[in-house]
Amino acid sequence: MRPIATIRERTARLVRVPGAVRRRSGSAATRAKIVADARALVPDIPRDADAGHLVRAARRLVRRAAQDEFAREGVRQVRLPEGWGRTELRRADVPGDASFHAFVEETLAAIDIAPGSLERDDALELRDAPTSSDGYGLSPEVASDLASYLLGLARELTAADEQELEPQDEFFAGHATRIREDVRGALIRQVRVPLELKVALDRHERIEGGEPDPVLDTEDFTSQAGGPGDADATEEERRSFAQRAQAAYDFAQSEAGRAAFSMLRSGAERAYEMYGQRPAGGKTSSSDKSSDKTTGTKRPPRG
Repeated sequence: MRPIATIRERTARLVRVPGAVRRRSGSAATRAKIVADARALVPDIPRDADAGHLVRAARRLVRRAAQDEFAREGVRQVRLPEGWGRTELRRADVPGDASFHAFVEETLAAIDIAPGSLERDDALELRDAPTSSDGYGLSPEVASDLASYLLGLARELTAADEQELEPQDEFFAGHATRIREDVRGALIRQVRVPLELKVALDRHERIEGGEPDPVLDTEDFTSQAGGPGDADATEEERRSFAQRAQAAYDFAQSEAGRAAFSMLRSGAERAYEMYGQRPAGGKTSSSDKSSDKTTGTKRPPRG
């Protein structure tokens, strides 16, 4: 008879296995929910995202808002040279000008990265509110709120992955510093790189003139997938996918579609006859020989 201690140990081991499985399953479900919440706000985030993806999305969000703010207000507040070529910008030294410093500090003051209480629905409502953006894009204040929300999700994702957590205050303070450095660098590039300055000036003239901004027409916050398997696709995207599928089916059933498919099939058959009958090395297998006898196909003479 086996010792009772051995039996108890094995029984305990069997009981612990389902618990570990449940913990892994619960962690995966939590992780999937966090990523889905982040993708609802920024669909470019991949489905298998880690915390780093969310952090980078938050930094891009604020950096883009700062560039939009420069096109919106900066081109009028900053003293720019007559020409925007590289030589003119270098001689003007716009980053050293007091007006540029004032604009940068005003933009940085609008950025507040801190723990917040936004939930998914609150973040989406804030993003889509008419007071959150204009023809240029999101305001720096709204972008910083949404970035704080993404950073909070990144911290939750780190916990779901059972990685070591940095204290919340230090986590947000560190990212706030890095985001402000990003913004400062992006604004300096706007007045040092001729092409970036030209884009900002063109956007300002175009939007102030009432023309749509092609940068926003790309629908940065809309999922480009929109297929039936995309859980975050909108109803309009699903309808569009269904319409494309119906159009493809109608074409396949039409006379032109049948003719096109017949041509493709004939071309594939000819390609198979020319390249698919002989294996690499020029040797003919027994199955190929029997097939030739059955079908009566004549093989070309070997060179």
